[in-house]
Amino acid sequence: MDTHRDLSNYHTHCGLDDGQGTLEEIVQKAISKGFSSLGFSCHTPFIVEDNWHLRKEDFPYYIDEIYRLKGLYKERIELYSGLECDYIEHTGELVGSEYTDMLDYTIGSVHSMYHKKSDSYLSIDGPIEEFTTLLNDNFSGDIQAFVSHYYTLQEEMIHKHKFDILGHCDLIKKHNKENIYFDQASPWYQKIVHRFLKVAGKHHTRIEVNTGGMARGATKEIYPSPYMLSICKEHEINVTLNSDAHQKDHLDFFFSGADDLLVQMGYRSIDVLYHGFWQEVPIV
Repeated sequence: MDTHRDLSNYHTHCGLDDGQGTLEEIVQKAISKGFSSLGFSCHTPFIVEDNWHLRKEDFPYYIDEIYRLKGLYKERIELYSGLECDYIEHTGELVGSEYTDMLDYTIGSVHSMYHKKSDSYLSIDGPIEEFTTLLNDNFSGDIQAFVSHYYTLQEEMIHKHKFDILGHCDLIKKHNKENIYFDQASPWYQKIVHRFLKVAGKHHTRIEVNTGGMARGATKEIYPSPYMLSICKEHEINVTLNSDAHQKDHLDFFFSGADDLLVQMGYRSIDVLYHGFWQEVPIV
C-alpha cells in the first residue's frame, strides 16, 4: 500500500536514558530515512535513580541540545522535545509533568507498580522477576487482578492528568508470550479492555500505535493489539504511529505494516505534530 505521507515518530529514546546513540545521530538517521518530523521522549527523571530514566542533572542538556538541533536542521526536519512521563499509583502523580512548560508534548505511561513488601516500585515490562514478584506478592498470583489493576491505573492517569499521547496501552502483555499468563481472547480480559477504552474515548485520549515491542523481539504484535485497535476505532479514538525506538535503525520499524493494519481496522488518518500543532493526516 502506498500511503503518500511523510514519516514521523514521537516516541524516541537515546543514550541519555535506556536508548542508544546521541540526539544528533538519531536526527541524522531520521533525515536519511525521509522523516519530516521527529520527537524525542526520554523516560522522565524518576522518583529514584535507575538505569533507564533520564537523570535529573541531564535534563537541561537534553532540552538545550534538542533546541540546538531544531535550529541546525530546521530546513530538513521538524524536531520536538518531549518526555515519557510515569504514573505513580501511590500518590497519583504523573512524574515528569512538572517539566511540561519546557516541552512540546508528553507521553503518559504506566511502567511500574508499587511493591508493598519492599516499599519500592517494580516494573511490569522490565525483568521478568519483577513482573512475577508483583503478581505473586501484590495479587497472590491472580493474573486477572493484576491485569485489571494495570488498566485501572491507566484509567486513573487519564482522569487526573493531561498528556498528548497514551503510551503502549497494553504493555501488560509484554511477558505474556504464548499466552503463558492470560489469553487476550478471554471474556474477562476483553471486558477489562472495553471498560478501559471507553474511558479513553470519553476523555478524547490520543493512543499510540507502538511497534517497539516487535522491534526488540518482545512481542509478535503492535501495542495495542489488533483487537484493541478495532475497539479504539469504535470509540473514535485518534491514534498516532510511533516506533518507541531505542536505536536509530528502528525509527520506522514496521510502519508500513502498521499502516495496513490501521486501514483494516477502519482508520483513514493518524495524528502528527505539524508546525507545532496536532493534525490529522491521511494514510490512504
